Amino acid sequence: MSASNTDQNARVHVEILGERYTIKGEADPGYISEVARLVDERMRELSQSSNRATGNNRARLAVLTAINLADELLQARMDSSAKMPMSAVMEFEERTHQLISLLDEGLIGDSELLHAS
Repeated sequence: MSASNTDQNARVHVEILGERYTIKGEADPGYISEVARLVDERMRELSQSSNRATGNNRARLAVLTAINLADELLQARMDSSAKMPMSAVMEFEERTHQLISLLDEGLIGDSELLHAS
């Protein structure tokens, strides 16, 4: 995974399930790379455990990954709302939203240039 800065937007080259993507966004390149790494990791885990459900269909795999990540977000909200400061909860929600946006854009957008905020 590599990064280059142009203006205020970073372009980060990542690989998810063997497919290369260029993600452009204002977020820190390290953060964008970490988001992509997490997406790749989760998609690989699901593809191994849910091969019958996805049938090697990347769109289904991406949707299942998004559902699992959304479930984790909701569980974290319920578990941590009383334990974590609100700023930490909001930061976690924002990062998860960015991750889900990356998945959404990858399904319907141009795989050569995804935007992360």
